[in-house]
Amino acid sequence: MQDRNVYVIIVTYNGMKWIKKSLHDVSLSDINLNIILIDNGSTDGTVEFIENNYPDLELIKTNANLGFGQANNIGIKKALGAHADYIFLLNQDGYVEKDSIRKLMEFYDRHPEYGVLSPKQMNGNGSALDKKFENIVLNSCIINSIAELDTTIYDVTFVMAAFWLISAACIKKVGLFDPIFFQYGEDGDYLSRVRYHGFKIGVVMDSVSYHDRQERVVPDIQQLKGFYASQLASLTNINRTLAFCFLKVFFYYLKFSAQYISKLKFNLAKENTKFFFNLLLKTNKIIATRQHNKKESYDQMPLLD
Repeated sequence: MQDRNVYVIIVTYNGMKWIKKSLHDVSLSDINLNIILIDNGSTDGTVEFIENNYPDLELIKTNANLGFGQANNIGIKKALGAHADYIFLLNQDGYVEKDSIRKLMEFYDRHPEYGVLSPKQMNGNGSALDKKFENIVLNSCIINSIAELDTTIYDVTFVMAAFWLISAACIKKVGLFDPIFFQYGEDGDYLSRVRYHGFKIGVVMDSVSYHDRQERVVPDIQQLKGFYASQLASLTNINRTLAFCFLKVFFYYLKFSAQYISKLKFNLAKENTKFFFNLLLKTNKIIATRQHNKKESYDQMPLLD
């Protein structure tokens, strides 16, 4: 494997439950890595832990919760300014094996046509596949598979951004995360743009990662909010016409409304309508971001009022 300048970016927000193991594991990687941590205003001792135990790591404190995409953008710009060849986005609740990033890098060396690569994503203790990875990626998003060097590589349309290796060449052509997103949906939007600009997205199955989130219970209202964040990503998908995207979102709105009303869940029906119309209010911003994201530029994003 050729020598590469690889940066790991970790966004933290009240991550004391996971950050000790996350940093410990990535620090054991069998290739040289530079690590940048972006803290989104933690109040649980995360910053103090990092400063006391990893004083040599670069820590950027935003003093506010900027969301996933905008905090990562800070780290990405910093890494590219330091001439990074590749950037690995790592969730604060994500763990890697010592060879996880190296195996992704070795595949990149043979296949520069890929823009984003992910390892196989297991649950936190490694006893099974991460449920969302299994249900969404493996069951819905595979468009091709190849066998190479005793492993399987899946070409996919989407994979969660908990563990992404992105080439600098991809970022410079595709751009940064779009500021129209705060939390959720930004990964789907970004990968739509990756595909639009001619890069492939892959999952390398002999590179292993662990996403420690299986014990979380997500309330119905939060699940609905997350769904509409993903629908915003559907509306910004520049691989489809805007009319098609709006019809798709409208279909799901009607479907959910009927389900909630039939089950007498009127509060969820009301929230469903609120989230849907909030999307409609973003129409001008959606049009602007779609126009911008067809361009090849990483450091100019549309301004949001």
